[in-house]
This record gives sequence, structure tokens and C-alpha cells, in this order.
Amino acid sequence: MSLNTHPNFWLKPLTFLYGAGVKMRNAFFDHGLLKQETFNIPVICVGNITVGGTGKTPHVEYLIELLRDHYRIAVLSRGYKRKTKGLIEACTESTVGEVGDEPKQIKLKYPDVRVIVDGNRRRALKWLLEQPVEKRPQIVILDDGYQHRYIKPSYAILLTDYNRPMIEDSLLPEGRLREPMNGRFRADCVIITKCPETMQPIDRRIADRDLGLYPHQKAFFSAMVYGKPRSIISGKETDLPSDTPLLVISGIAKPEPLHLYLSNNYVIAEKLVFDDHHNFSIQEIDDIDKKFRQQLNSNPNAAVVTTEKDAMRLAEFADYLSEEIKERLFYIPIKVKIMFGMESSFNKLIHQAASRTNFSI
Repeated sequence: MSLNTHPNFWLKPLTFLYGAGVKMRNAFFDHGLLKQETFNIPVICVGNITVGGTGKTPHVEYLIELLRDHYRIAVLSRGYKRKTKGLIEACTESTVGEVGDEPKQIKLKYPDVRVIVDGNRRRALKWLLEQPVEKRPQIVILDDGYQHRYIKPSYAILLTDYNRPMIEDSLLPEGRLREPMNGRFRADCVIITKCPETMQPIDRRIADRDLGLYPHQKAFFSAMVYGKPRSIISGKETDLPSDTPLLVISGIAKPEPLHLYLSNNYVIAEKLVFDDHHNFSIQEIDDIDKKFRQQLNSNPNAAVVTTEKDAMRLAEFADYLSEEIKERLFYIPIKVKIMFGMESSFNKLIHQAASRTNFSI
């Protein structure tokens, strides 16, 4: 679980100033100088105190799968890296530029869920509650809302990456923490994400100890489960032979687990790694097309594989892709698995949270 990173000691002065500002902001909220607003509707917050890569979207989708048959759900997101401003409700025809890649992904998978993007999520929540009763959500999920303290959630879920423990990290810009570790005490439950399937009970006990949660807080562990490849163009699931050479494209915070999974199940011929939420250019799409043609010349069974989030952006360039690549362009879906036989316990807590408003469980 070691970070295997070298601290940027020269950034310590900036880290001190950043930390002072964050602590002051949190103190203002804690003492009522900055006002939190409560709403007479269950609000479940999913977030983290680190920058990127904890698996927020798959966990939000887990909650949707769990609750969608029982409640009308709305998801509030800021729509990171979208090119628009203000409040926008996503539809199945929305583009990544309009709403962001993750909101688009959620809306395409769950058309019956209302997905709202707005940097001012308090405004968005008030707008939703002004809708006609039959359209008004019965539960709201705040995506990446842990630092959005102007809304007081009725239940807060904090995610932390198993491979980058909070206890070994430091504040921005020296490390990747958005706020000090004591921010974890605002959570009702903490999920240690991206755990290896082979995680042993002793590792769980160590992680529990390092978290040092209060007795009323619950700790859970989750793993990412990869599904069969799906066509980006048709959405159909397919079986790729294990000897399929892959051109792997990733624009996510931490592509290493995906690369490991693919290398264990297929043959990675080449990897193209971009920044998280990368907006592809037409030139980059053309380069990808050319690289794939080179792979096809070597092996007619070659394929292009990417993440589900990247698929949202690549699909919008379908008109610029050759027919050869469109026929062999796939993404790998992922789902969350709650580990150590704790799924029913976690689900029960979420159902309780969905039926209550702003007080702790």
C-alpha cells in the first residue's frame, strides 16, 4: 500500500499556505460562519479528499443500481471540464462538451435518472425541488460533493484509494490531499476502493486501524470488476480471444489497473496514455487511426480498447474514424464489488439513508 513517491519538499511552503486556507474554510463551516443548507429530501454525497482516481463514478452507479427501482433519482455534478456554464440538465443527446464525460456516461446508462450539472450544486438542488411533484426526485446523489459544504448531506460516503492511503499522503500541492485527513470524520462511511481481489483479512485490519474512524462510522472495502469488451459504436458485448493484440487508449487518472487487467487477459501491443478527462483533437484521432491501421497490417484480429469514460469522448469522433477501426473499437465496463461479505450490510445502510433526511444514521 506504499505510495512509492518522493515528496516535493520544495512545495512545502505552498502546501502550508494551502492547508491554512482549507482549515480556515472548514472551521468557518464548522462554526456556522459559512452556512450549510439542509433540504427536506435524502441527499447522499459521494466524494473523496484526494485529487482524482478513487472510482467515484462506478460507486455512484452502484447506488443508482441499488435504488433506481424504488426512487426517482437525480445526480448532481459540476460537469468537470465541460465547455458550458451554469445549470444544464443532461439528456441522452448531450455532448461531453455540454455536460462532461462522467455525467454523459451516467445519463446514457440510466436514461430514467435526471443528471444535472452545475458548479453551484445548491442552486441546482433548489431548482430540482421547484419541479412539479411528479418530476421531482425522491433522492439526490451528489457526485464529487465532499468539499461542496454549502449543502449538508443526509449521508456522506468518503472514498479513498487502497493504493494511495491517506495516512501516507500530504496536502496539495506537495501531495494529493484536497484537505487534511481529519476531514474523514465528516463521513458516515468510508469505502477503501480499488482493493485487490486477493486482499487478506490482515490487510483489512491494518487499513481499518490506519483509518482510525469513530465508532459510529462504518468502513467498507470495494474492488473494481471488469466486464467483457463492448463496442463503442453498437454497444454490443463481445468476446475477444486472449491472443488479441490491443492498442490501449486511456485518459483517466490512474490507468495502471486497466493495463494490468488487459495484460493478464490479452496482448497489449501499444499503450496511448493521456491526461485525465483529456479532450481529444482531430489530429490525435487521426494519429490513433493510423496507429491502428499499422496494427491491422501486422494482425487482422487487432483491436482498440479504452475505458468507458474515454469511450464517451471517442464516440463523438466516429465520423472521423475509418470503418476498420469502428468495427474493432471497444471499451471495458467496470462495476463495483463490496468485499468481505459486507454487501448486504452496506446496501441496508444506503436504503436507510435513502429513506431519511438530514440527520445521521
